[in-house]
Amino acid sequence: MKKYYEFRKIDFLYSLIITAAIIALYLTGEWIVASGLFIVFIIILFYLNSRNTYKKKKWEKFVVNMISKMSKSTVQTLEQTNIPIILLREGGEIIWYNKESLELFQVKNHNFQLADITQKNREEILMLTESGFVEVNIKDKEYHVMVIPVEHKENEFHEKLRVLIFNDVSILREAETKLSTVVSIEIDNYSDLMSSIDTERKPFLLAEIENFIYSYGHEMKAMVRKYETNKFMMVISEYHINEQMRKKFPVIDAIKNIDQGNSIEPTLSIGVGRGGASPEENQNLSKAAKELALGRGGDQVVIKSPDNLSFYGGSSKEIEKKSRVRSRVVAHALKDIIEESNKIYIMGHKNPDMDCFGAAVGIKVIAKGLGKKAMIINEEPYLNIMPIYNKIIEIEEYREDIISIQKALTKIKPQDTLIIVDVHANNYVLDHTVVEKFEKVVIIDHHRRTPEQITGAVLSYIETYASSTSELVTELIQYTFEKPDMKIIEAEALFAGIRVDTKSFTFKTGVRTFEAASFLKRQGARTVEVREMFASDLDSYNQKAEIIRQAEIVDKIALAKVYEIEDVLLSAQAADELANFKDINGAFVLTAQDNDIIINGRSLKELNVQMILEELGGGGHMTMAGAKLADTDMDTAEELLMEAINKHRKEENSL
Repeated sequence: MKKYYEFRKIDFLYSLIITAAIIALYLTGEWIVASGLFIVFIIILFYLNSRNTYKKKKWEKFVVNMISKMSKSTVQTLEQTNIPIILLREGGEIIWYNKESLELFQVKNHNFQLADITQKNREEILMLTESGFVEVNIKDKEYHVMVIPVEHKENEFHEKLRVLIFNDVSILREAETKLSTVVSIEIDNYSDLMSSIDTERKPFLLAEIENFIYSYGHEMKAMVRKYETNKFMMVISEYHINEQMRKKFPVIDAIKNIDQGNSIEPTLSIGVGRGGASPEENQNLSKAAKELALGRGGDQVVIKSPDNLSFYGGSSKEIEKKSRVRSRVVAHALKDIIEESNKIYIMGHKNPDMDCFGAAVGIKVIAKGLGKKAMIINEEPYLNIMPIYNKIIEIEEYREDIISIQKALTKIKPQDTLIIVDVHANNYVLDHTVVEKFEKVVIIDHHRRTPEQITGAVLSYIETYASSTSELVTELIQYTFEKPDMKIIEAEALFAGIRVDTKSFTFKTGVRTFEAASFLKRQGARTVEVREMFASDLDSYNQKAEIIRQAEIVDKIALAKVYEIEDVLLSAQAADELANFKDINGAFVLTAQDNDIIINGRSLKELNVQMILEELGGGGHMTMAGAKLADTDMDTAEELLMEAINKHRKEENSL
C-alpha cells in the first residue's frame, strides 16, 4: 500500500497524450490554445512533483520517528551489529537496514525489495502473522531468519511492518556434519511379526525390512551395521538427526507400509545417543534410549543426551506378546534372587490401588512359597484398597507383615531385597528413602517407562502390553510353582487387581489376561466376592454423577473440576465414565487435594492421555494416565493441562 504519491504508468500515458496534443495544436496554428494548455500542464507537473516531495518527506519522517522511538544506544547497536537486520513493509519493500544487510543482496543494482534478497522464501516471510523462524539460503549460506511482525501508527500512516534478523548458521551446520550421533534400531515386534506370516514369505519380509533400514541410513549418509537378527546400529551426523527431528521422524510410520502378507505391521524402537564426550558415550546413551523406547511400548524414537530426553511417536496401542519366554526367564531369575535374600520387602506407589496391592500380595505368595519372610510396606490412607485390605488383615500373618515406612527403615538389613510393584518412577514410588536403603532392588510394572525411572535395579520386568501388574505377577506364580500354596483371599486380591485395571475385563485385555484370571479362578477366587469389593453406595454414586454433570466439553475434550471430595478414587471413576460418552475423545478430571491438584486422564483411542500428562510430570498408558501437580491451584492446573493438550494436538496435526 503506497503511503506517498508516486508516478504510475497511467500518469506517464496521460502526460504523453497531453504533450502530443500540445504539439498538434502548435502545428495547426492554434498558438494561444497550445500555449495555455502548456502552461496548465507545467503547473500540474509542478504540483504533482511538490506533492510527491512533501509526501515523501512525511513518509521519511514517519520512518525516522518510528526508529527514533527506540533508544539511541539501541539503534547504534543495531546499526553496528554484525548480524544483518532489515525492516520491511508488508509488500516486501525494505525501509531500513544496517550495513551488514548489504551483503545479503544478490545483485549490486537492486530496488531495496525482499525479493532482491530471497525470491524463494519471500511469500513465506510475508505470510507470517506471528513471530516465527524461516530457513533461508542466500549466496551458499544458510540463515535462520527470525521474523517479528510489528505495527506502527502515526497520523495518516498505519504500517504493518516486519523486522527480519538473519542469523548465519552455516558454520553450525558444517560443524554438525562433523559431529557423530549413534542410533540404535530394533524391530520391536519381531517375534510376533514372524508368526504372523507364512513360512515361505518370511525371507521376503525380512529382506524388505532390512533394505528399508539400509536405504533410510543411505539417505542420511550414515554408516549402518546389523548386529543381530532384528537390531541395527547407525553412526550419523548431527545435521541429519536435526533434520529428522524437524520432520518428526517419518520413518516410524513409513516402515508400517511394508506388506508381504503379514497381518501385523512392523514397528521400530529407535534410540538416539548424542551430545556425549565420546562415540562410546553416545553408544551407551543410544542403547539406554532404545531400552526406554521399548519400555514405553515401542513404535517410537527416544533421543537421549547427558542432560536431556525427548520423545517422538509412541501413539500406537501396545500389542499383547504371544511369547512367554521372557515371563519364564524372569520367574527363574526372581526365584534365584528371593532364595539368595534374607528377607523380602514389597512396596508400591503412593495412594495404592487394587492392582498395586494385589501385586504386592502375589509377590508375598511367591516369597512365602520359597520359604522367605516377606513384608508389605504401606501407609495410610487405604481408601483405594479398603475393601480387600479389610479382608486380608483378618489373617494374622498379614496383620504382622503389613508395616509402615518408619518400621521398615528400622528393620532393613544389607542381605534383604526390595521388590517394587506397579511403579518404576522415582517421583511416584511410595518412599524413595526406602529404595536407597537396599542394595538389591527388583521392579515389576506394566506402565510405560518414564525418564524418572528408578535406576540400579538387579531385575527390571516392565511389560507395557500387560493389562496390569497383577497379571504379570500371576504369570510369575504359575512359572515358579506347579501347585502354589495360595489362600482364596490372595487369589481374589490378584483378581481384583486385574479387574480394576481392565475396567471389568473390557479394556486392554488379551489372551494372557483371561488365562491369568482363569488360573486365579482355579485357585478359588470368587468373582461375586470380588464384584462386591467394587460396589459403591448411593452417596458415592451421586458424587460421581455430580462430577460428570458439571463437566465442560471443549473440542471433544471433557474437563471436570473437583474442589472437595473425600474419596479421590471417585474422580478417577468419573473420568472413566466421561471417556465412554459418544463424541468425546478424552476426559480429564482435576481434583484438589490439600495444596495439590490430581489429574486423572482417560480416553478410548483417539487421544494419547499418557503423552499429554507426561508434559506435567505424570504418566501411565495411552488411554489411562494420571499426574499430580504439587502446590498448584485449580486455575493454574487447568491452564497447564490445556497447554499440554494443545501442544500434543499441534504435534499430531503436523505429522
